[in-house]
Amino acid sequence: MVSFLSSMVMSVSGFIATIVLTRTLGQNQYGIYVVVLSVLSWVAIAGKLGIPEAIRKRISEVNEGNYVIAGALAQLCIYIVLVLFLWLSRPYLNKFMGIQATWILILMLLAHLFIEFIRVVLDGQHLVHVSSILVPVEWTSRSIVQVALVLTGFGITGAFVGYIAGAVVAVAIGFYFIDIPNNVPSRKEFTRLRSYAQFSWLSSVKGRTFLSMDTIVLAVFVSNSLIAVYEIAWNLASLFSTFGGSISQTLFPEMSEKASEGDSEAEIAGLLRVSLAFSGLFVIPGLIGGAIVGDIVLTIYGPGFDSGYYILLILTFARLLYGYMSQFVSTINALNHPELTFYINIIFVLINTVLNIGLTWQYGWYGAAVATTVSAGLGLFLGYHYARKITKVIIPISEIAKQFTAGGIMAGIVLSGRILLGDSLLRVIGLVCLGAIVYFITLLILSREFRTTVQENLPFRVPVFSSP
Repeated sequence: MVSFLSSMVMSVSGFIATIVLTRTLGQNQYGIYVVVLSVLSWVAIAGKLGIPEAIRKRISEVNEGNYVIAGALAQLCIYIVLVLFLWLSRPYLNKFMGIQATWILILMLLAHLFIEFIRVVLDGQHLVHVSSILVPVEWTSRSIVQVALVLTGFGITGAFVGYIAGAVVAVAIGFYFIDIPNNVPSRKEFTRLRSYAQFSWLSSVKGRTFLSMDTIVLAVFVSNSLIAVYEIAWNLASLFSTFGGSISQTLFPEMSEKASEGDSEAEIAGLLRVSLAFSGLFVIPGLIGGAIVGDIVLTIYGPGFDSGYYILLILTFARLLYGYMSQFVSTINALNHPELTFYINIIFVLINTVLNIGLTWQYGWYGAAVATTVSAGLGLFLGYHYARKITKVIIPISEIAKQFTAGGIMAGIVLSGRILLGDSLLRVIGLVCLGAIVYFITLLILSREFRTTVQENLPFRVPVFSSP
């Protein structure tokens, strides 16, 4: 719950900042900002090489060793090499990004890698609640600085400075909670990090391919204005998936610890079932609600953004598929089978890349959205296939069906409200709030498991939740 609420705070602050950026910078300048962030995300993959995933995994296990210092040294060496490469290739980078920003990219990369390191260490030390709090801290700090600088005339430079400032604040807070062992890391620690990272590095590539391969390819074929609209649709779709991401982040260290202790398969299978049961809790109503009022909601970002309506629906469905896929892949990694996720990831990356280039070339941004969705569907199938090989998989079909049923009832009420009240943005926002209330009340009535879960996570007793 801490992880989820933190993600929601992050989403709200990011939502407000994005509205200010799109309306102040305009579609073209915001599109450039998006392209720079996409380049940063890909460069960051080369700056990680699977080290963060290996740090989180090894620290979460029951063992001795200083994986904090070992991981930090490995990460620093990779960063230094990458900085030299970026500086030598700056003419080409600046041309692609459409702005002289290589030096800013280098600083943003340092901030990105530092906050990522802090978070994976906290996750591995079973401090997911602290790690999760860093997310809204970073995003809120970033948003405040960005809005302040952009509104006072610093333009796109203010947006970049805000990105760095948010990371600095979060790093300062997170570092306080990290437990750093006193012993000097031995060769064994570096070897065990490498043994996991040699497979897990592709996981970062897979994740980044899903999140921004389409944006990179779109930068070649379409204008920055269309990229801005596409990115807004993608951000809204991602907003609905925060709960599923929180579940995956929280359960990974628990599964990893149980696997290292040799706990029963039934316990791990139970955790996987729970993650699947609630992965689509917000994405499902988000998809249904987006189909009804998504075109109006997009206008909050400014004129012309409603053209991304169909893109929003396609990408939200992609997010739903990818959310389920992530639960399978996270479980496989927690059970110490990075070689299996390596196969999943390499197929995902290859298919996603080929489809994005081919379909975007032929069909523009619709092709990019479809390529992302097809790749997510394939990844879900592969994740399910390999998870079955190493643990028992129970698909909670009943719970997922109840979520769709609650979403359908919500849809009927929201659609009726839109027909009766019209397309005013304020009225539609009111209908969105009403729809959310209807959805969760309906789900509480339909699902005993959901009622029990809510009750167990509340600090006080609600008798109605305990009814059969």
